[in-house]
Amino acid sequence: MARADNNLFMSNLSGTIGNQMTIRHRGGSTIVSKKQKKSKKRSTEAQLEVQEKFSGAILYANKVMLDPDLKALYKAVALPGQNAHNMAVRDARNPPEIKSVITDNYTGNAGDQIVVRAIDVFRVFQVVVAIYTAAGALLEQGNAVMGRNSIDWTYTATKKNTALKGGKIVAMAEDLPGNQTYSEISM
Repeated sequence: MARADNNLFMSNLSGTIGNQMTIRHRGGSTIVSKKQKKSKKRSTEAQLEVQEKFSGAILYANKVMLDPDLKALYKAVALPGQNAHNMAVRDARNPPEIKSVITDNYTGNAGDQIVVRAIDVFRVFQVVVAIYTAAGALLEQGNAVMGRNSIDWTYTATKKNTALKGGKIVAMAEDLPGNQTYSEISM
């Protein structure tokens, strides 16, 4: 693969030439490479699954390109050599990550707070916290509020939990493409 910057001959040229080489443009550079041939092997189940997920990511990125505001947001965080479409595909392919669920200030009383630290390639859309009793019954569930640092989400309990010991807290983080990640903490 060769790169050509500021080349008068190739500045407006792209595509495949003579069934031997391909010329394309990316990030202000012209890239010349050998034409790739299609494989004659059948895809494995794992490869088909990856292809399906990638197709979903492409569909999401295409929708983002139709929304000027969202497109501008993705473009603003794009790395050098990337564009808004690339960032949207990357976001769709990578689910959010829950770094921690902090329950130090939760003692089972209404008004106690649970903090969920969640990050994403682009942005976390929402964090939902569910509190379960020791018997496994759902006591309450609701949305956490994003903090000023954009990674800490605080959920304020609304009900008294008399069966705290043996219960659990489940946090779910979701990003804009709809990827969800769960974390469970036993009490």
